[in-house]
Parts: sequence; C-alpha cells; structure tokens
Amino acid sequence: MSLIEIALLFLRTGLVSFGGGMSVVADLQHELVDRTGALTQQQFFTAFAIGQATPGPGILYLVPLGYYAAGVAGAAVAFVSFMIPPMLLQIVVASRWERMSGSPWIRATDRALVPISVGLIGASLFSLGGPMLASPMSVFGIVVAAVIGIVFRPTPSLIVLAGGVLGLLGIFG
Repeated sequence: MSLIEIALLFLRTGLVSFGGGMSVVADLQHELVDRTGALTQQQFFTAFAIGQATPGPGILYLVPLGYYAAGVAGAAVAFVSFMIPPMLLQIVVASRWERMSGSPWIRATDRALVPISVGLIGASLFSLGGPMLASPMSVFGIVVAAVIGIVFRPTPSLIVLAGGVLGLLGIFG
C-alpha cells in the first residue's frame, strides 16, 4: 500500500471516528485486510493487541497498522493522517461552542452522535470478536471474563493480566 493510499484511508477514517478510535476498527479491518490485502487478519489482530497493551490512548493501534502496511513511514503517515481531521474539527468546534450551544442544531447533533458512536463501537467489537468465536475455549473465556467483569467489577488491568497468564499457560491459546 502506498503512503498516499495510507494517508487517504486514515484521513477518511479519522474524520468519521465519532466515539474514538474503537469506532473505526471494523472499517480499517475491512479496508486493510479484506479490500486491499495490505495486512493479514493475524497482522491486524496483532496490531490491535499491541496498541491496546501499550500504555496511553487506545488509538495507538494505528501505529502498528501503518507499520505493517508500509514500514516506519507508514506508521507515521497513518497516525498523523488519522489525527489531523478530528484535531482540526475540535479546534473549530471549541472556538464556536459557547456561541452555538443553545442552537437546536447543536442539541440534535449531540443527541444523534451518541447512538452513532455506540453503533460504530459495537460493529468494531463484532468485527474483532467474530473470529474469536471459532474455538469453544475462546467462547468460554469471553463468557467467563464478561461474568467476572459484571459480577466482581475488577479493574480491566486485572482481567488483562489474568488473560495473559492463562494464555501463557496455554489454556486459551
């Protein structure tokens, strides 16, 4: 994939990333794996896992996606291209928000973005989780993690740590 193609893809996805970087996972997976073949499914999952395991914002998965597609330059182009549209939009909106906050259009937009964001994040979860449902042990692990999360409400880092230990032991791998 060329750096121009990477820039255009990540500019477009950055522009529609309402709800954060998780909202465009399904779109990026479709473009990078299914449509262009720039990444394998395993590379996509690895990039996502690296991004989520790295301290800092969850959007960091963009860096290894760009790296797998076109090396170090691809990593830089992907990250910068993704960040430009929302950054510029934030600057414009923040500078005018107080004046426009009473507008019916702003209130309607605010109400509309919540379900859109939830839907996009749900599509991303389905996109990432679908291949994980192939193994009965993976399904069991997902159910156990969900039940533990709902009933005991441990910190997410504890769930990740437990999943890592079980993976190292070969229980869910």
